Amino acid sequence: MINLAAVGSASGAGEYYSQDNYYTTSELTEASEWFGRGAETLGLQGAVDEQAFVDVLSGKLPDGSEIPAVHGEHRPGVDMTFSAPKSVSLLALIGRDDRIVGAFRDSVTATLGWTEKNLIEARVWDPAAKMQMVEKTGNMVAATFLHDVNRNNEPQLHVHAVIANATKASDGKWHAVHNDQLYRNQHLLGAVHNAELRARIEALGYETTPARNPIDGAFEIKGISREAIDAFSTRREQILEALAREERSSPRERELAALATRQAKNPEFSPEQRGAEWQATAERVGFDGRALIDAAAERSAQRETVWSRVVEGARGIGARGLAIAGAMGLTPKDGDPLVPERLGRLDPKAFAAAQAVASAARDLGEREAAFGRNDLIRTALERGGPVTVADIEARIETLDGKGLLIGGERLMTTQSALALEHRVIALAEAGRDTVQPLGQGKDLAADLQQAARDLGLRRLNAGQEQAGIDVLQSRDRVQLIQGGAGVGKSAALMPVAAMLKQDGRSLFALAHAGRTARDFGAKLDVPASTVDSFIGRFKRVLDGTASSEKMAEAKASLSGSVILVDEASQIGNERLAKLIELANGMDVARLILAGDTRQLPAIEAGKPFELLQKEGLATATITENLRAQSPQMKALNDALDNRNLGRAFDLLKPNTIEVPFAKGPETAAKLWANLPEGERDRTLLLASGRAMRTAANAAVQRERMTRGELDGEEKRVSVLDRVTITREGARQMKGYQDGRIVEFGTDLPSQGFGRGDRGEVKGADGGKVQLAMADGSVRQFTPDKLPRNLSHDAVSIYQQKNIGVYEGDRIRWTDNDRQRGLLNGDFAQIESIGRHSMTVLTRDGERHELSRGDRMLERLDLAYAINVHIAQGMTADNGIILMSEKEKTLNSTQSFLVAVTRIADSAALVVDNVKALERDVTRNIGGKTSAIETAQSKPAIQLPVPEKTLDFDFGL
Repeated sequence: MINLAAVGSASGAGEYYSQDNYYTTSELTEASEWFGRGAETLGLQGAVDEQAFVDVLSGKLPDGSEIPAVHGEHRPGVDMTFSAPKSVSLLALIGRDDRIVGAFRDSVTATLGWTEKNLIEARVWDPAAKMQMVEKTGNMVAATFLHDVNRNNEPQLHVHAVIANATKASDGKWHAVHNDQLYRNQHLLGAVHNAELRARIEALGYETTPARNPIDGAFEIKGISREAIDAFSTRREQILEALAREERSSPRERELAALATRQAKNPEFSPEQRGAEWQATAERVGFDGRALIDAAAERSAQRETVWSRVVEGARGIGARGLAIAGAMGLTPKDGDPLVPERLGRLDPKAFAAAQAVASAARDLGEREAAFGRNDLIRTALERGGPVTVADIEARIETLDGKGLLIGGERLMTTQSALALEHRVIALAEAGRDTVQPLGQGKDLAADLQQAARDLGLRRLNAGQEQAGIDVLQSRDRVQLIQGGAGVGKSAALMPVAAMLKQDGRSLFALAHAGRTARDFGAKLDVPASTVDSFIGRFKRVLDGTASSEKMAEAKASLSGSVILVDEASQIGNERLAKLIELANGMDVARLILAGDTRQLPAIEAGKPFELLQKEGLATATITENLRAQSPQMKALNDALDNRNLGRAFDLLKPNTIEVPFAKGPETAAKLWANLPEGERDRTLLLASGRAMRTAANAAVQRERMTRGELDGEEKRVSVLDRVTITREGARQMKGYQDGRIVEFGTDLPSQGFGRGDRGEVKGADGGKVQLAMADGSVRQFTPDKLPRNLSHDAVSIYQQKNIGVYEGDRIRWTDNDRQRGLLNGDFAQIESIGRHSMTVLTRDGERHELSRGDRMLERLDLAYAINVHIAQGMTADNGIILMSEKEKTLNSTQSFLVAVTRIADSAALVVDNVKALERDVTRNIGGKTSAIETAQSKPAIQLPVPEKTLDFDFGL
């Protein structure tokens, strides 16, 4: 595991790292060492001298250079802390396998070398551009300090690598380090280090196994009991408990939890006292690593590793490669476009890397047409196996050279993703000038306005009117309507739908989400369904397996019809390709796609709605905002339309409340609860992420309890919170953590599971997951045997959590029950709670009794606060927006725009650091990059950096 933290002060760091050697026992190797090409340039080598260290952190370099202070303050640097897995620490520090200490230090050195080459940057003045430009420098000045205990005086082998705020750039001058890439790639650094350390540990003769939560490829040494690991992990448990209280898990949040729970150092504990305590604990839990160490040493002496044992008996290079891939939980398949080599053409190690990269690309490619090169490296390294970052990078370069991976240093895409986007465009282009206009009559504008009056609508504005005319007059099958939030796209389509129905046309209303589709269909007064359901209805037509009779039925149903899709920006490449293909093949009169390119995109890969607009497909644009009513909201929408984020935050300033992070949910809850009851229903409480939403919901519930607004006793409900995972990710072991629920969405006869079966994870090892089933049996499930060719999820994974509810609580559904009309995201209120059931009242006034065993009892959550994904498509008079600068990955221009544009009259912002939030929202635009954009982009220019190659003998 790797944590990053800013160094507070140069003098304090000098004392902390250089003098406080109570961490380091005399038996360990040299406790400190300079690292980096920058350090070599400055003549800094060997053990770290405290005064030289303090000077460098102060910005005063040995060659007389000084790093200028920014705003009168010099940033000393960043502490990158490398922590070994607990089993590694136990064998090194209690078992006294000194080889492990060397392996750990070497893994840190290798990771720092990769970091130096790839992530160290500086801002340098570019005379041609007349501005500061970010460039890779390829050199760092770092000091490493080896420690062996944590704050709780438990064995914890770790290295503090303090990266000084100094790097030499192409202009020959020393500059401050631009740290963005370090923080942005913290997970990747963890994956690089885990792979480097695992390779060395396995070379010492040990066998490794994925950790209980194998994020970034985390592992433990096989043979160390969970009881022993837990007994020496109270520090970790303190951090996890702090995170769990607010359901947080990001690297930055882990750092904050570590700081919040850390104890004062206790240098009075001598190494002898600690050693005695450790030995007593080890005896209590039955830990004695001597047999494990001796066996590993013997295997190492014979150059035997876990991977050499995996390939025993396998004949030929191809068979050995297949054996290793199988042990990694991967199932190679003929025809994989990212592994075009014939079996046996790659040596086993290269074959393992090839399969890891292919699996990672499939995983990332389900959600993004273009994904980060560093994300690809990290995801491939998480597959484990006898590979390190050098192997993965070599494979990526090979695929890049073959044109199978396309892109540059930052973003990459696959040939298949590029082909799919071109196919979407070609399908849409095939419908140009192929259909007859839908509208009849000399004055369509007057007809539309009359239809609007007949429906009781206000007069259509110019943009709405023109959109209706474009739809009715167009000779193109695919018609786009682009409009920001609140411009009345649905209202523009209502008179169009009325006129088409009067002409006898069949109409279908579709949307990504069931709730949105239902509401859209109700507005147009036509049948509605989700895009997935509609495509599924014609699945055999699309795949060519429908009988001639079924084909005729489909044509009769769809020919001459009009399909209208709301929130079309949420439809990805694959689904839109099928929808257009169906429209073309069945002679649909018009496929109308209405959406907004600036709002939240599809969860799956691609942004075809935007892509088709860029390709010049017929697009009607509506710009006049009808939702914003107050001067504040009209000005806010105008600022957002012009991408003036600074102006937007200035407009929000009178209604902005800045409070410490921990006080944010409570403050937002009080704002909402202080509203008159009638206004509460017209006020959205929007939270930026899951953790903030959960905290705000709990805070509102407490506030309502205090006010006496909730009745009866608390009922504890165990609910299921869906774990976001791709179909490829479901084939990996990472998602199957103890206590999670696995539900099967398809029949798996070869494994003995049927659709609807579910079980609780009771352990996962060796590629097998143990599931405790509802009938009391424990059955074995093998994720890597899941079929690859399914268009839906073969399994869904849920995290169980307990919530307390009362009579009067507002809830929302987290899944669909279409038979009862309970749709994901819909609100309801708990009307009464009995001993074995509860009664809920939906927004449309329907009552439903949920008795024990009702699946919807597990598919609910408190709904005082919601996040922007749930809110997209909603409208409210007022809004309270709860955000935090700590939620950096969630703070984007796109999510901020969606939050603000839900609101008609008044918006309030509750935040912990408004300046930092504004900076993050401005920098992080959000959204997606298409495969076509990635293929067209030029790779960034890189500074040449000499390479150092590390190789391991895996005994293959």
